[in-house]
Amino acid sequence: MRPKTGEHDLQVKIGHIKKFIGKKDKVKVTVIFRGREITLRDLGMQVLKRIIEQTEEFAIVEQSPKFEGRFLVMVLSPK
Repeated sequence: MRPKTGEHDLQVKIGHIKKFIGKKDKVKVTVIFRGREITLRDLGMQVLKRIIEQTEEFAIVEQSPKFEGRFLVMVLSPK
């Protein structure tokens, strides 16, 4: 994903997350910052927080969001 990912695209990704979690798989969610987007770290965190809120009924955060270079990464696992 990117920090400025649209609402519909985000809902599609959440649907994919739900499918993987339903199969008892873990999901690694990555927000990629390219070029000057690195200054939009707050938007990236907001995207991941929205994902956490919308998946909290069937997934837990195994690894909280953290930066790895130009990537913001978190891992979700089934409840």
